[in-house]
Order: sequence, then C-alpha cells, then structure tokens
Amino acid sequence: MIHKILRRPISMPVQSWKIALGSILILISLTLLRFYQLSPASFFWIGLMGFGVAIFAVGSRWVIYGFKMLSGYRDMWPILCVAIVLAWLLHGTGLEDYLANTPVGPFFSALTVYATVLLLHVSNIPVSVTGETLSFGPPSLIGGVQVTPLCAGFLSLLMFIAAFSFVILDVGRELGVARLTFLLLTGAIVTFAASILRVFIVIIVGIYYGLDALSEVHTFLGYVVFLTVICLFWYASLSWSNSIKTSTTCPTKTQNI
Repeated sequence: MIHKILRRPISMPVQSWKIALGSILILISLTLLRFYQLSPASFFWIGLMGFGVAIFAVGSRWVIYGFKMLSGYRDMWPILCVAIVLAWLLHGTGLEDYLANTPVGPFFSALTVYATVLLLHVSNIPVSVTGETLSFGPPSLIGGVQVTPLCAGFLSLLMFIAAFSFVILDVGRELGVARLTFLLLTGAIVTFAASILRVFIVIIVGIYYGLDALSEVHTFLGYVVFLTVICLFWYASLSWSNSIKTSTTCPTKTQNI
C-alpha cells in the first residue's frame, strides 16, 4: 500500500504556470507603479502606465482564475483593475498631493500617528512623537519615521471611495440606501484600520531589520493590503446582494387541499 502511494505521480495544477507568471506580472506592475509615484509625471510615465495596467490585468486574471480557492473572488477581477488604474491616475493628475495638502490630510496623519503609537506601546516598544515623526532609540535599527497624509491611508481611502461607486452601479438597486450606507462606513473604517496596521508593520520591520527592509515592505505592503481589503469588501457586497435576491425570489411552499 505504501509502495503504491509512493509511486503515485504528484499531479500539478494545469494552471500552475499561469499562476506563477501572473504573480510575477503583478509584482512587476506594482514595482513600476512605485517608481511612477516617486517620479514627476511625464509622457514617458503616461505610456508606461498603460503597460503597467495591462500586465496587472493579465497577471491578476491568471492568478484569480487559476486558484480554485479564489473561485469565489473572480467577480473581483474588474474592480482590481479599476483600483490599479485609479492608483496611477491619482498620481498622474496630481490629485493625491492636492488632497493631501488640504486640512483633511493632516487629520488622517495625526489619527494614524496616535493609533500607531498606541499599538507600539501595547507591543512594549518605546517611542517618542514630534508632530508626524516617530522616533526610536536603541536597539532599534532606525532612528525614526515620518507618517505623512499619503502614508496614513488617505490615498487608500480615496481609492476605496472611488471603487465603492462601482458597487453602487453593480448591486446598488438590490441593497438599498441603508445597506449601502452601512457598507460604505464599514468599508471606510476597515480600509483606514488596514492602513494603520500597515504603518505599524512597516515600523516593526524597520526597527528589527533596518531601513532597507523597511523600504521594501513600504513599497509593496500598501498595495497588498488595499487590494485584499477591496477583494473582501467586494465579495461581501456580492454575497449580501445574492442572499437578498435568493430570499426575495425563493418560492414559498404551498399545500394543496
């Protein structure tokens, strides 16, 4: 019996190469987006934007449709593409910097600093605060970090609100105003909480592993967290909408007399 099991060939998923290649394309796209955000807008980056969005669309589709465990998330593929387009456009139009310089930006920054300091105290990590700057002493491998409005989840919140408009277009009629309001508030709170958790994780990585590790995590973790939140939110919205449809269209049982 054991001999038969050992000789049994290990079956690999047919889509495994697409999943691997799709993951690489997503990583390349997010890397291009990061360099794009660190550079001034130009015709070169506008052209590169189309390429970055295209490879993200292909890569995310291969990953989502390749994994059986993600079969319930396949309806999220269009919203992921919309989210990545918004990330490019917010920088290309300068809208992110404009909104970050409004009074709302510093408010989000201060709120994130307060919540992050609370998490650091709970984790027994000493920290001192001066405005948006968090400073750390030995044995920390970094001297401090600055939490700007864009780092504080302000951009993620803008992208979530923009993505929420697609929820309204898709399932707004079935959910109604009250449920949509609940989803909007819940999604906004979860998105902002996820951004706070991201800042906390980035700081922890910097404290224990240094500035280079902090930069790497800072580059990609925000996109991973945001896209994950968008997927979960979209899935919850669709599930809620489908349950409402089922409850309203389910025929009632009658007894013939």
